[in-house]
Amino acid sequence: MLLLLGSEVEAAGLDLHWLWDNRCAECHGHSGEFARRFLQVDGNQLQGRHHVQDLRLFLGNHYLLTSETDAVYEMLLAQASTRPRFRQECGKCHGGAAAFVRQSMNFQSGILMSRKLKQPIPAFMESHRALQPDDIEFFVSLLQRVANEVYRP
Repeated sequence: MLLLLGSEVEAAGLDLHWLWDNRCAECHGHSGEFARRFLQVDGNQLQGRHHVQDLRLFLGNHYLLTSETDAVYEMLLAQASTRPRFRQECGKCHGGAAAFVRQSMNFQSGILMSRKLKQPIPAFMESHRALQPDDIEFFVSLLQRVANEVYRP
């Protein structure tokens, strides 16, 4: 369910990063670090060290709501497949990607926007820190993914 607040659209789905931080982080730490350190991608499948064949089943039996299992699996798959460039290149100024998205971005008519500047993130990135086109593509894609994990429909 989407909530309309002025011209902004806020998702009413459960924030996957909040869910991880409140259900999993105490034992497993940050989701991205956990995914890159303890999980591997084989083809397009995510595998754990102990649960090679069916990580989704393990997630479903490990303090997650059944309705959130696939979404958390997909989030971990994306994180295990993505280099930690945001943390390395942006984290000093912006902190973690999920917190940064929550504080600084929202969707307006399906477009990821800067809350402060009221500007689409792709347009803003073109003038941010002299980023090259490949870097812009990488960071816009990453921020879009994180925003979809935070602001879930």
